[in-house]
Amino acid sequence: MKTLITNLRGQCLFNASMKTQPEGLIILHYGKHRKTELDSFLKGGEIRIDTEDPHDALNRILEIIRGAKVHGDVYVAFGSGDIGPILNFAANKEEVSGIFTCFSEKVVRLPPFQLKISKTRLKIMETLIQNDFTAVEIGKKVGISRAMVYKHLNGLIDLGLVKRSPSMEKYSITDAGKMAMT
Repeated sequence: MKTLITNLRGQCLFNASMKTQPEGLIILHYGKHRKTELDSFLKGGEIRIDTEDPHDALNRILEIIRGAKVHGDVYVAFGSGDIGPILNFAANKEEVSGIFTCFSEKVVRLPPFQLKISKTRLKIMETLIQNDFTAVEIGKKVGISRAMVYKHLNGLIDLGLVKRSPSMEKYSITDAGKMAMT
Protein backbone atom coordinates (compact mmCIF):
# COMPACT_ATOMS: atom_id res chain seq x y z
CA MET A 1 0.00 0.00 0.00
CA LYS A 2 1.21 3.49 -0.83
CA THR A 3 0.38 6.25 1.68
CA LEU A 4 0.70 10.00 1.23
CA ILE A 5 1.18 12.04 4.41
CA THR A 6 0.77 15.75 3.83
CA ASN A 7 -0.10 19.15 5.20
CA LEU A 8 -0.91 20.52 1.74
CA ARG A 9 -4.34 21.91 0.88
CA GLY A 10 -6.39 22.68 -2.19
CA GLN A 11 -4.87 22.42 -5.65
CA CYS A 12 -1.41 21.49 -4.29
CA LEU A 13 -2.93 18.58 -2.34
CA PHE A 14 -4.79 17.43 -5.46
CA ASN A 15 -1.65 17.69 -7.61
CA ALA A 16 0.48 15.81 -5.06
CA SER A 17 -2.16 13.06 -4.91
CA MET A 18 -2.17 12.78 -8.70
CA LYS A 19 1.65 12.62 -8.77
CA THR A 20 2.01 9.95 -6.05
CA GLN A 21 -1.21 7.97 -6.70
CA PRO A 22 -1.60 6.84 -3.06
CA GLU A 23 -4.04 4.23 -1.81
CA GLY A 24 -4.04 5.96 1.59
CA LEU A 25 -4.00 9.63 2.49
CA ILE A 26 -3.24 11.20 5.86
CA ILE A 27 -3.73 14.94 6.09
CA LEU A 28 -1.96 16.63 9.00
CA HIS A 29 -2.97 20.02 10.23
CA TYR A 30 -2.21 22.36 13.07
CA GLY A 31 -4.76 24.65 14.64
CA LYS A 32 -7.94 25.56 12.84
CA HIS A 33 -8.49 23.82 9.54
CA ARG A 34 -10.94 24.88 6.87
CA LYS A 35 -11.71 22.28 4.21
CA THR A 36 -11.75 23.31 0.58
CA GLU A 37 -13.90 21.72 -2.14
CA LEU A 38 -10.88 19.83 -3.47
CA ASP A 39 -10.16 18.36 -0.01
CA SER A 40 -13.59 16.71 -0.01
CA PHE A 41 -12.80 14.77 -3.23
CA LEU A 42 -9.77 13.10 -1.63
CA LYS A 43 -10.47 10.24 0.72
CA GLY A 44 -8.31 9.79 3.78
CA GLY A 45 -7.84 10.51 7.42
CA GLU A 46 -7.10 13.80 9.08
CA ILE A 47 -4.87 14.15 12.13
CA ARG A 48 -4.55 17.35 14.08
CA ILE A 49 -1.13 18.02 15.57
CA ASP A 50 -2.28 19.73 18.73
CA THR A 51 0.84 20.92 20.54
CA GLU A 52 2.81 24.12 20.88
CA ASP A 53 6.07 22.20 21.40
CA PRO A 54 7.97 21.53 18.13
CA HIS A 55 9.70 18.50 19.66
CA ASP A 56 6.32 16.97 20.62
CA ALA A 57 5.01 17.73 17.13
CA LEU A 58 8.03 15.99 15.60
CA ASN A 59 7.52 12.92 17.78
CA ARG A 60 3.83 12.75 16.82
CA ILE A 61 4.65 13.05 13.11
CA LEU A 62 7.37 10.38 13.43
CA GLU A 63 4.79 8.03 15.04
CA ILE A 64 2.40 8.64 12.15
CA ILE A 65 5.07 7.99 9.50
CA ARG A 66 6.31 4.84 11.28
CA GLY A 67 2.75 3.57 11.59
CA ALA A 68 2.13 4.11 7.88
CA LYS A 69 5.45 2.45 6.92
CA VAL A 70 4.20 -0.80 8.45
CA HIS A 71 1.66 -0.97 5.60
CA GLY A 72 4.00 -0.12 2.72
CA ASP A 73 5.62 2.83 0.97
CA VAL A 74 5.19 6.28 2.48
CA TYR A 75 5.40 9.54 0.55
CA VAL A 76 5.36 12.96 2.16
CA ALA A 77 4.23 16.20 0.55
CA PHE A 78 4.67 19.34 2.62
CA GLY A 79 3.91 23.01 2.38
CA SER A 80 5.71 25.89 4.01
CA GLY A 81 3.06 26.76 6.57
CA ASP A 82 2.49 25.55 10.11
CA ILE A 83 4.00 22.06 10.49
CA GLY A 84 5.46 21.78 6.96
CA PRO A 85 9.14 22.19 7.87
CA ILE A 86 8.83 19.68 10.74
CA LEU A 87 7.01 17.24 8.43
CA ASN A 88 9.89 17.60 5.92
CA PHE A 89 12.46 16.96 8.65
CA ALA A 90 10.56 13.88 9.89
CA ALA A 91 10.26 12.53 6.33
CA ASN A 92 14.01 12.80 5.83
CA LYS A 93 14.74 11.31 9.23
CA GLU A 94 12.51 8.30 8.51
CA GLU A 95 13.82 7.94 4.94
CA VAL A 96 10.39 7.80 3.31
CA SER A 97 10.03 6.66 -0.30
CA GLY A 98 9.62 10.19 -1.65
CA ILE A 99 9.41 13.78 -0.47
CA PHE A 100 7.51 16.44 -2.39
CA THR A 101 6.67 20.11 -2.01
CA CYS A 102 4.53 22.50 -3.97
CA PHE A 103 5.96 25.47 -5.87
CA SER A 104 3.42 27.67 -7.68
CA GLU A 105 0.96 24.76 -7.51
CA LYS A 106 3.49 22.51 -9.25
CA VAL A 107 4.56 19.41 -7.31
CA VAL A 108 8.34 19.08 -7.05
CA ARG A 109 10.16 15.99 -5.77
CA LEU A 110 13.00 16.88 -3.41
CA PRO A 111 16.18 14.88 -2.91
CA PRO A 112 16.60 13.41 0.58
CA PHE A 113 19.12 15.01 2.90
CA GLN A 114 21.27 13.35 5.52
CA LEU A 115 22.53 15.00 8.65
CA LYS A 116 26.00 13.56 9.03
CA ILE A 117 27.23 13.85 12.58
CA SER A 118 30.36 12.01 13.74
CA LYS A 119 30.20 9.53 16.63
CA THR A 120 32.12 11.98 18.82
CA ARG A 121 29.68 14.80 18.11
CA LEU A 122 26.78 12.43 18.82
CA LYS A 123 28.37 11.57 22.18
CA ILE A 124 28.66 15.26 22.98
CA MET A 125 25.02 15.82 22.08
CA GLU A 126 23.94 12.79 24.16
CA THR A 127 25.87 14.26 27.09
CA LEU A 128 24.22 17.65 26.66
CA ILE A 129 20.73 16.15 26.55
CA GLN A 130 21.30 15.14 30.18
CA ASN A 131 22.45 18.57 31.40
CA ASP A 132 24.41 21.71 30.50
CA PHE A 133 28.18 21.27 30.89
CA THR A 134 31.44 23.18 30.53
CA ALA A 135 33.96 22.16 27.86
CA VAL A 136 36.15 20.54 30.52
CA GLU A 137 33.22 18.50 31.85
CA ILE A 138 32.25 17.44 28.32
CA GLY A 139 35.83 16.36 27.61
CA LYS A 140 35.89 14.18 30.73
CA LYS A 141 32.51 12.60 29.98
CA VAL A 142 33.26 11.94 26.31
CA GLY A 143 36.94 11.10 26.80
CA ILE A 144 38.56 13.64 24.48
CA SER A 145 40.95 16.56 24.92
CA ARG A 146 39.74 20.10 25.57
CA ALA A 147 41.03 21.20 22.14
CA MET A 148 38.96 18.48 20.45
CA VAL A 149 35.92 19.40 22.56
CA TYR A 150 36.12 23.00 21.31
CA LYS A 151 36.56 21.84 17.72
CA HIS A 152 33.46 19.63 17.91
CA LEU A 153 31.43 22.19 19.87
CA ASN A 154 32.17 24.89 17.29
CA GLY A 155 30.99 22.55 14.53
CA LEU A 156 27.80 21.72 16.45
CA ILE A 157 27.20 25.43 17.12
CA ASP A 158 27.63 26.18 13.40
CA LEU A 159 24.94 23.54 12.66
CA GLY A 160 22.64 25.11 15.25
CA LEU A 161 22.56 21.91 17.34
CA VAL A 162 24.38 23.27 20.41
CA LYS A 163 24.54 26.73 21.97
CA ARG A 164 26.82 28.51 24.42
CA SER A 165 25.29 29.97 27.58
CA PRO A 166 25.22 33.77 27.91
CA SER A 167 27.98 33.52 30.51
CA MET A 168 30.06 31.59 27.91
CA GLU A 169 30.85 28.90 30.49
CA LYS A 170 28.42 26.10 29.72
CA TYR A 171 27.02 24.51 26.58
CA SER A 172 23.54 23.16 26.00
CA ILE A 173 21.66 21.36 23.27
CA THR A 174 19.22 23.43 21.18
CA ASP A 175 15.71 22.43 20.12
CA ALA A 176 17.16 21.56 16.70
CA GLY A 177 19.74 19.38 18.45
CA LYS A 178 17.00 17.61 20.40
CA MET A 179 15.10 17.00 17.17
CA ALA A 180 18.19 15.59 15.50
CA MET A 181 18.60 13.19 18.42
CA THR A 182 14.97 11.98 18.24
